[in-house]
Amino acid sequence: MSADTSELARFHQFILEKLANGASRLSPEDALDQWRSENPSIEDLAESVEAVKKALTDMQGGDTGRPADEVIANLRRRYDVPTHQ
Repeated sequence: MSADTSELARFHQFILEKLANGASRLSPEDALDQWRSENPSIEDLAESVEAVKKALTDMQGGDTGRPADEVIANLRRRYDVPTHQ
C-alpha cells in the first residue's frame, strides 16, 4: 500500500482531531485501525462490494443465513461478552 502526501496529510489531520477530542490514550495501532476503518482503500471497498454481491446471489438462491440473535449469542460466548441487562 503506497501513500501519497495528500493521504498522509489527511491522516495527520485525523490524528490531530483525535487528540483534540480527548483520544490521547488511543494507541498508535488503535488510531491506525480507526483510520483504516473510516478510510478504506479502493481494494478493500472492491472486496466488500464483491462480498455483498455474493451474499445477494446466495439470498436469491434461497440461503437465508442465520438469525442475528444466534450470531450475536455465539460471538458473546466466544469473546466472553456479557449480555446487556
